[in-house]
Amino acid sequence: MTERSILETRVRALYSARDVNDLDTMMAQLDPEFSFRIVGNGRLGTMTLAVNTPETVRSSFEALVQNWDLSEMEMVGAYADGDTIVVHRAGVVCFVPSQTRERTEIIDKFTFRNGRIVDLTEFVDTLFVAETIGLLGTRGVDYSPSTLDRMSL
Repeated sequence: MTERSILETRVRALYSARDVNDLDTMMAQLDPEFSFRIVGNGRLGTMTLAVNTPETVRSSFEALVQNWDLSEMEMVGAYADGDTIVVHRAGVVCFVPSQTRERTEIIDKFTFRNGRIVDLTEFVDTLFVAETIGLLGTRGVDYSPSTLDRMSL
């Protein structure tokens, strides 16, 4: 088991590289057997497919940095258990093609082996993503509990 501060340093280095779209530095943080996926069903397309080879990971990360600006996200908290760290981030995300900006939250679950990131599972607001990339017709419908109380379903 690697010391928590070392694991957090790796996570912060990955996020810093992501903020400036530095793919080489992002890839340098990863174990050769690294796997990545965004949790969601197949209706979000290839975005939710697991990738686990250096070529597919790099291609997936390249598409993400070209389309999604996460530079205004901040770490709210980090929780460690052995070689796993769960990070809660919050802030503004920008979908670059349309310049759509939205405040959101993301949970990242990192698994480490020998101090290197071997797995990243990301939990995002899939409704926001689906609306933003055009999979759903209506943007901005509020389904929060206070709104549902006033709706007849």
